[in-house]
Amino acid sequence: MSFVPPQSSLRLPESLESQLHAFRLRVRRVKMAEAVLGAFFGVLAAFLLLFAVDRAFDTPDSVRYVLFGACVLAFAVIPVAMHRWIWKQRQLEQLARLLARRYPHFGDELLGIIELAHNDSEQARSRVLVQAAIEQVSRDAGKRDLADAVPNPRHKLWAGLVAAPLVAVVALAIVFPQAASNAWTRLLAPWSDAPRYTFTVVGPLPDLLVVPHGEAFELALQLDESTVSRPEEAAVRWENQPPLAAPLAEDKYRFELPPQLEPGTLHVRVGDARKHVPVEPRMRPELTAIVADYSLPKYLGREKPLHKDVRGGVISLVKGSDVKFTATATRALATATVDGQSQPPEGQKIASPAVHVNGSRVVQFEWQDDAGLAGREPFKLTLTGQD
Repeated sequence: MSFVPPQSSLRLPESLESQLHAFRLRVRRVKMAEAVLGAFFGVLAAFLLLFAVDRAFDTPDSVRYVLFGACVLAFAVIPVAMHRWIWKQRQLEQLARLLARRYPHFGDELLGIIELAHNDSEQARSRVLVQAAIEQVSRDAGKRDLADAVPNPRHKLWAGLVAAPLVAVVALAIVFPQAASNAWTRLLAPWSDAPRYTFTVVGPLPDLLVVPHGEAFELALQLDESTVSRPEEAAVRWENQPPLAAPLAEDKYRFELPPQLEPGTLHVRVGDARKHVPVEPRMRPELTAIVADYSLPKYLGREKPLHKDVRGGVISLVKGSDVKFTATATRALATATVDGQSQPPEGQKIASPAVHVNGSRVVQFEWQDDAGLAGREPFKLTLTGQD
């Protein structure tokens, strides 16, 4: 009795397998290109939106976080596409099902012969029929361009969509490198304290602007040396009142603002720079008392120091007397001068240096509180020396 070796299992023709592998590679390239281009489009669009908004005003942190989240979601499309178009399309059966979307009849036949090629029992039962089916489908596949079966290819569309924002981003990086770098930082790190870049740079403004209560006041805006843009005009607006404009003169904008009685916010607009300055009207610090402490000449025989209220602003003393004046303000003071000479105040009090009386003169007091408010006008005290 002779031994008959078993026939080897039937396989798909190499030409058909090569064609399917080429189709799989085509699908991967097209779909991954779509994912990458879509991700870059999302990031570039978010950058351009932030750059544009930053030119108008300081983009709120909440909006920056939303744009950052959009960038993360845009790039999250890439691993999703890898799972869908690489991992889930690695087997021939999976490729056949994918082809069935474009060519339903051909895809079903292809799936059938792939299953037959892996089914030894079916081959043993009707080997000739299996081989004939494989050859028939293989010939049919050779007449087709499977590249056309890539589902909904949009890579060219995405390439066109990315081209415009990419050109704009590159142009901004070349023409305005500092502004572009700042926008990238604010987009990709919304939790950072990166300040908004402005082409117009205004000098420092106070955290709180204290102005005289019920009096018109002046505000001067100084352009910084680093400014790129020097607008011909700037504008300020108090709360909901109409805005006021001022022209540029010697790198400054000077505004005359109307009297205010209640605290509010002054909105400043210079080019693309925006500032919001809290303003608080306060009563001016005024003198509530001024007294003279003096000693008479020794020849009068009255050695005890004397004290006199001089709120009226006039005092007459015997020549040869020595006098010191002490003024008291409505609140604590930061600076003070007497006759133009600095006299550091002690809380609310200003003490003058000793004055030797030998004729008539005027003693002048000036003062400011810690907010920079001065008295409405200097206090002038007339001192007359008598024989």
